[in-house]
Amino acid sequence: MKRGLFFVLVLLVGCSTPPTSIKVATYNIYWLDDGISDARRDRLKQVIRELDADFIGFQEIQSRAALENILPEEYEIGILDDDDELQELAIAVRRPFEFVTVKSAFTVRSVFHEEVHDRAFPRKRDLLEAQVEGFGQLFTVLVHHAKSRSGGRIETDERRVLASTMMMQFLNSRVKQDEVILMGDFNDNPDDQSVNILEYGSADAVGGIDETPDTFLFNVTESLLEQDHCSYGYNYLYDDLKASTFDPVVKGAREENNKWRGKKYDFMKDVKVKAILFDQILVSQNLKDRVLDRGVFTGASAVVGKRSQIRFEEGDLKYVTRGDFASDHVPVWAILKF
Repeated sequence: MKRGLFFVLVLLVGCSTPPTSIKVATYNIYWLDDGISDARRDRLKQVIRELDADFIGFQEIQSRAALENILPEEYEIGILDDDDELQELAIAVRRPFEFVTVKSAFTVRSVFHEEVHDRAFPRKRDLLEAQVEGFGQLFTVLVHHAKSRSGGRIETDERRVLASTMMMQFLNSRVKQDEVILMGDFNDNPDDQSVNILEYGSADAVGGIDETPDTFLFNVTESLLEQDHCSYGYNYLYDDLKASTFDPVVKGAREENNKWRGKKYDFMKDVKVKAILFDQILVSQNLKDRVLDRGVFTGASAVVGKRSQIRFEEGDLKYVTRGDFASDHVPVWAILKF
């Protein structure tokens, strides 16, 4: 064999070698539209670049154009892109991973889109599902954005529990055969009832620290909670940070969340530690042994800057002040090995 042809064959074989791992992440980007400031866009681009994830689940996205404004070209975007919806879910996958059509039915779809499900999934903020394929691997990727705690946990817990129960039932016959990745902003932490339902596959699960291993979906990010890592609230702590990274530990975060479960309280007056781990990644048990690492994004670009202010006028979102911070959440990520 000629030397030149040999090196060409080696190069081709090398290019087709699958990666040893993939990185998945979830990121709630505060009310992202395509009119953000240049400074905020630059910070978000830096976050995405440093995050370096293969799959990213997004929340609070107004349109495809808003995501195209911050994502590199190598990402394919899956979003319903409804003109009437202000807070959409989206999935971005980096080539060579791609969305695939299942039985000619869908590429990216909303699971609970009927109006009857609006209590569990507010407005059109429904569970988003996609099939993602690459290097011979096929994943079922789902992105969730639960009802917020606005109005009080006691008043809103039932809606998050209902959403988790519906997701658990939807996945019940699939988690043993499909490779499932569920991620998003759960507006509860891994100790709360809504998340425990997904970890144990039981609508009867209660809130509290796990006493036995997960049996339904494995919560990749629960170990972060054990270290008092958070995903929401860092901007209030580090908005003028001068260093390139920040410490993700917020002492007492887990204890404070559990302290107020089932009690009436004033969030601003009573809660001493306001940062919390809202954003999480859960996987089917057949992926548990593939989890290589997990973490909270700690780059300064995700937390520094001035916060935006918004208001609603006749159902439309209006920015009172366009800040230059990236978001009030930071990405949470996990690495799965092949």
